[in-house]
Amino acid sequence: QPILVSLSKNEAGGFDYSVPASTMLSELLKLLLSSGLLLRQMATCAPSELLSEQPWAEMLSYSLPGLIYFVNNNCLFFILQEVDPTTFQLLSQMKTLFTGLLFRLFLRRRLSAVQYLALVTLACGTAVSQLPTYRTEAGGTLVHKSSSSLGFLLTLLSSSLSALGGVYSEKLLKGRASASIHWQNVQLYLWGVAFNAIGVYTKDRQALLGPGILQAFHARAWAVVLCNALNGLAISAVLKYADNIARVYAHAIAMMVTMLASLRLFDVPISPQLALALVLVAASTLQYNLPPEWLRPLPTEEEEEELRGASNDPEATKLISSDEPNDDSARGSGLDGGVGPLGHGLGSSAASTQAAARNPPKR
Repeated sequence: QPILVSLSKNEAGGFDYSVPASTMLSELLKLLLSSGLLLRQMATCAPSELLSEQPWAEMLSYSLPGLIYFVNNNCLFFILQEVDPTTFQLLSQMKTLFTGLLFRLFLRRRLSAVQYLALVTLACGTAVSQLPTYRTEAGGTLVHKSSSSLGFLLTLLSSSLSALGGVYSEKLLKGRASASIHWQNVQLYLWGVAFNAIGVYTKDRQALLGPGILQAFHARAWAVVLCNALNGLAISAVLKYADNIARVYAHAIAMMVTMLASLRLFDVPISPQLALALVLVAASTLQYNLPPEWLRPLPTEEEEEELRGASNDPEATKLISSDEPNDDSARGSGLDGGVGPLGHGLGSSAASTQAAARNPPKR
C-alpha cells in the first residue's frame, strides 16, 4: 500500500488526483464487494440473526470506527509526502504499543512481562529510525539528512488511530459472533462512504461542479483505490477470525517486503540507523508473539537425569500408570486434577490415597 501511494505521486511530490475522492472510492468499492458477498451468502445459506435486537443502535456503533478510518486513511497520503515508505512502515509499528495498551483498557486482556518488554524494544526501534544521518556529496562535504518531524508526528497520530480503530472494530465484530462478517462490513463501510463524501464535497467542491473529480485519476491512482479496498476487507477478516496482534504481525512482515521493494523502486539507501531499527522492530514483533511454552525454563542436568532414570525404571512407570484414574471415572467424579471448584488438589490426593492403600506402612 505505501509503495503504490508513493508511485502515484507527481514529480513535485504531491498528488494530481483528489485524495478524499480516492479514499471515498475505496470505501465505495468495499461496500459493493461486501454487499455482493452478503447477497451470495443469503442465497446459499441465510446467515443467522442478520439483525440484532437493536439494529439502529448497532448501526450507530459502527460510526466511530468509520470516522477513525476516514481520518487515518486520508492522513496516510500526507505522511507519504514527508517520509519514504520504509520509514513509514517502521514508524507505524508504534501501533503495537497502542494496541497493547488498548487491549488492556477496552478488551481487558492482560499482557505478560515479556510482552511489555517487547513494546519497550519497539519504542527503541522507532526512535533509532529517527536518528539523523549524514551522506557525503561531491567534494567531500557532509550533508545532514533526517526524517521530517511533521511526518513523524503524523505517523504517530496514524498509529494511535489505527490501533484504536482496530481494537474497537474487533470488539464490534466479535460482539456478535454469529453475525455475518459481510453484514457487519456493510454497516461499517456505509459510514465510511458517508464521511468521505462529506470530505470530497468540502475539499473538491469546484471539481465536482466542473470537469469532474475522476478526470485526474490515472492507472496508478486506480491501483491505490483497489489496494486500499482489498486491504480493508482483509483486515476485517483478520479482526473477525483472529485478533489485532495477528494484524500487527502481518504489518511487520509487510515492513520487510516494503524495505526490499523500496531498494529497487525508489533507490532508497539502507542506513545503519534504518538497519538497526529494522532488526529491533522485527525482534520486538517476534518477542511479543512468542507462545508461552517457548518461555518455560529448560530443565537442569539433574532434572534430566531424574527424568531418564524414571523412564528406564519399569516399576516406577507401572506405579505412575496405575495411579492415574481412567477417563470415565475422572469425568464422573470430577477428580481429574484440573476440574471442579477445588482445582488440581483433588486428583493428587486421590492418587496418594490409592498408593497408600496398596503399600501400607510397615510397623
